[in-house]
Amino acid sequence: MATLTVRNIDDKQLAGLAEEAKRNGRSVAAEVREMIAERDRLRRRKQLFGEMHAFVKRDPLKLPDGMTSLDLLREERDSW
Repeated sequence: MATLTVRNIDDKQLAGLAEEAKRNGRSVAAEVREMIAERDRLRRRKQLFGEMHAFVKRDPLKLPDGMTSLDLLREERDSW
């Protein structure tokens, strides 16, 4: 695993981060790791939503006239 060193952090910002870490029952280092992990999860989620949007735009669901997606779900459910 990599190591990250951050310099010149404002004292008030670091104190706020330490308070948040304490509330979450983590060390400051663990809190920063969680922040980085959450940022990565958000980035991947945004990428996935973009891919889903592109898929729907490229290949939209075409339902028969008057049928809704709920009708389609009920039809599938009732076929079991």
